[in-house]
Amino acid sequence: MNYTTQIDTISIQIDYDTDKEQRDLLFSLIEYTRNLGLFINTKDYSIYTNMIRKEHFIYTNNITLASINTGIFRSGSSKDGYKMQYYISIKFAGLKSYNELFDQTSNGYLLQICAFLNSKRIPFKLTELDVCIDMACSHEHVSAICTRKSPKTNYYSLDEHQAYNGTTYIEKIPSCRFDQAVLRTYIYDKSTKEHLLYPLTRFEIKLQAKYFNKYSFDTTAIAKAFDRYYVMYFETVAEKNAMIQAYNGYLHVRRREIKKLGLDRYRVYPNLEYINHFINRLLTIKE
Repeated sequence: MNYTTQIDTISIQIDYDTDKEQRDLLFSLIEYTRNLGLFINTKDYSIYTNMIRKEHFIYTNNITLASINTGIFRSGSSKDGYKMQYYISIKFAGLKSYNELFDQTSNGYLLQICAFLNSKRIPFKLTELDVCIDMACSHEHVSAICTRKSPKTNYYSLDEHQAYNGTTYIEKIPSCRFDQAVLRTYIYDKSTKEHLLYPLTRFEIKLQAKYFNKYSFDTTAIAKAFDRYYVMYFETVAEKNAMIQAYNGYLHVRRREIKKLGLDRYRVYPNLEYINHFINRLLTIKE
């Protein structure tokens, strides 16, 4: 079974001390984007009375490539004092959709934006990253378990019924709390989502803002996040069901039990060199 590691979503953020710096960069980004031949559609969202948030969608050929958001947050501490900071967030979603033209365009725009920022020596940070393992098989042949569980998180059992057909969530996180989670993982049928003519199943780990507030661009931390999960491929569904039955026979599953179950022979691993190269390229590319 062939499988690859992919980056599907990434968000970068630039922080400023003044709203003027924020506005100046926003105008520069919009001008730069239009000069690339791309289009911008701005939408207004009401937040509070007399307050509107603007989101700028970047698109071409009626396909959205990215979005630009602006906002304000409080940084610091009660001990050292607080200050307001103004940010610009740029989000690129669907970088690996298996639509060759769209993937080339969206990845190209991501690199051009990072080159623009790096060339002007504008520092940015990573605030969201979706890393995937794409497996050339059907959803029924794949399973994943978290072997290092967080005490504050609930998890689905391997044979527990889930509401969404074709998608298997690992963590039990209500949708209203998705943005508050440090990370989330799930398996889904990528071939159905993208209307592909061949089987493709994706395991996705979503590293969110809270994660990067703690670890920043540390690829070692990304490796540790993956190491918490066993993503497994089974040649037959019967073999998978037998593993689930054996796994459920243990009240607690530690490394000793994992070894007894022989889960390593089914495990697939992310390509950490690819992840490291992808991030380093964003940090160093220039015009």
